[in-house]
Amino acid sequence: MPVLTTRLSGSVACLWLACMGAALAQTPAQTPVQILGAAPVPAQAPVPPKPKWPVSTYLFTSFQGSGDGLHLSVSDDGKAWTDLGKVFLKPTVGSKLLRDPHILRGPDGVFRMVWTTGWKDKGIGYAASTDLIHWSEQKYLPFLEGVKGTNNAWAPETVYDEKTGQYVITWSSDIDGRFPKTKSTERMNNYTYFVTTKDFVTFSTPKVLIDPGFDHIDTTIVKNGKRYIAVFKEGDKQKTKEWGAVRWAVADTVTGPYKLMPTPLVSGQRAEGPTLVTMGDTTRLYVDYYADKRYGAYETTDWQHWTDVSSDVAVAKGQRHGTVLKAPAWLVTNLEAAVPSTEAVAPVPAPPPVLEGYTADPAIRVFGDTYYLYPTSDKPNWQTTDFSVWSSKNLVEWKNEGMILDVAHDLTWAKIEAWAPDVIEHNDTYYMYFCAQGNIGVATSKSPKGPFKDALGKPLIAKGTGVQTNTIDPYPFIDDDGQAYLYYGNGKLGNVVKLKPDMITVDGAVGTIAMKDHREGVVVFKRGGKYYFMWSIDDARSPNYRVGWGTADSPLGPVTSPDEGFIVLQKHGVAVGTAHHSVVNVPGTDRWYVAYHRHALPEGGGYQRQTVLAKMEFTPDGAIKPMDPLVAPFKPGDVGEPIKNGRGRP
Repeated sequence: MPVLTTRLSGSVACLWLACMGAALAQTPAQTPVQILGAAPVPAQAPVPPKPKWPVSTYLFTSFQGSGDGLHLSVSDDGKAWTDLGKVFLKPTVGSKLLRDPHILRGPDGVFRMVWTTGWKDKGIGYAASTDLIHWSEQKYLPFLEGVKGTNNAWAPETVYDEKTGQYVITWSSDIDGRFPKTKSTERMNNYTYFVTTKDFVTFSTPKVLIDPGFDHIDTTIVKNGKRYIAVFKEGDKQKTKEWGAVRWAVADTVTGPYKLMPTPLVSGQRAEGPTLVTMGDTTRLYVDYYADKRYGAYETTDWQHWTDVSSDVAVAKGQRHGTVLKAPAWLVTNLEAAVPSTEAVAPVPAPPPVLEGYTADPAIRVFGDTYYLYPTSDKPNWQTTDFSVWSSKNLVEWKNEGMILDVAHDLTWAKIEAWAPDVIEHNDTYYMYFCAQGNIGVATSKSPKGPFKDALGKPLIAKGTGVQTNTIDPYPFIDDDGQAYLYYGNGKLGNVVKLKPDMITVDGAVGTIAMKDHREGVVVFKRGGKYYFMWSIDDARSPNYRVGWGTADSPLGPVTSPDEGFIVLQKHGVAVGTAHHSVVNVPGTDRWYVAYHRHALPEGGGYQRQTVLAKMEFTPDGAIKPMDPLVAPFKPGDVGEPIKNGRGRP
């Protein structure tokens, strides 16, 4: 059964005095939670500097007073919270309150907020945003307006169901005549209801989500491994001062059925508004001790043993029933400087990725009648150890063909940091060039699907080979005369070497090519007698990671870039970090496509990315047109770009 233990720290009362302006009164020991009294605040350790590219930033939604609007506070660690000092959305629907705001960012990058619009309203509020500054027109969702005996609709939340691709909206309602066994004159008879939707326009019929055998409110749901856990607050008996416990139930699917766990998480306290956030292997539970105007916090790694970390957590002054969500650091920076907008703006979603999971640095190639994608398989801090390949007959439907090289076991000279592969065919053999531990290696196979075998037993280009560069991001190119080149580099200059006909031997010295604002990820292709060079600018962890271009009369440069239209792929709306790309031409046509990565949605960053496609077009004089990462190259139902007899469709 769950056991909540208290971590002894002497800062509880003084933290709340400093951060909330009110003292934390000492309370008797309770089971299973014990809240200790005050003690002097120890000297604070120096605050370490913020990393330039933080992995996670957290936002806490809230309201003040009776429901004035959306407030947001921010934290780097989910413990010390700072209010941003603004109302980001003022309510205009229902009874025109905004209480209990819950925000969920969907896989399309859109933030969707639901809230309580009034004490006796029979529906909830809804609005959407891509930046939390500009919001769509507010809507009142009248889920129970036609249900006789409905008294309220409180504390809605939204969960995304990955299995069905739909959203589940939950809330608490007291409906006369329902659940007569728990009807009481001492408290309302609220139960959790839900609807499902894919578009927030049409909704299923409301149904009961959880029946634990008692009335309850404030349900919140988190995915824990393969199961879903619902946490909710049992109703209070105000007259007799019997305070309902914070309870939990478990289900195999979002919509249940839920099984009540026998032991409460928090009992004997006036706690409500539970909210959960997952931080690695740890789940943190926040509860609103509403009578004391403070928050409690508890952590677990197994949902059986809990630690009270309330002494480490200081929420923003005036924090009321809200929820915690992860947010990109760049977005929080924008929120800090923003002036909230009152103009209704319809959010623009991002197109879905073409590959499942976290992938980056995609190399796209066509061999025969099949397209192939060779990406980096993202893992924390880029500590990747293997490569896989995906195939497609039309650029629309992709199949994972499995692992093609296991760096950790197939190489003698490197074990980790397997990045940025690319494959090219020559004389019926497929050559894969790749990064491993700061070196560039080469492996061979008789099939584009692998498996690939290390060709040299050592790096093709060892770490440090080159001028002002890091030895990463290889890109092979074979010119019309049969000469093969390998481009690579991370730094101010790009690097290039010729390859001998065996494709595994460097022919001559390393050359350098100056490219405007070059950072990494060079791509070279030929069109209309010109050599096109494209490359990535900035850091992969930056939201402003982007693609520039230029042309040359030789595969060795020099490269000239235009003054206008130099950047052809960059962040837009929810799509950020849009770079490290490659290019494919549909055989026999002048149709071109780009595969690139962006920061993953909804919660990715520089270490969690997704592979996306875009259509690349040219002006009549051969300039590359800018590409919009919010525009998908194909619509649902499109046939894509099939290849037959070595040519694409007319």
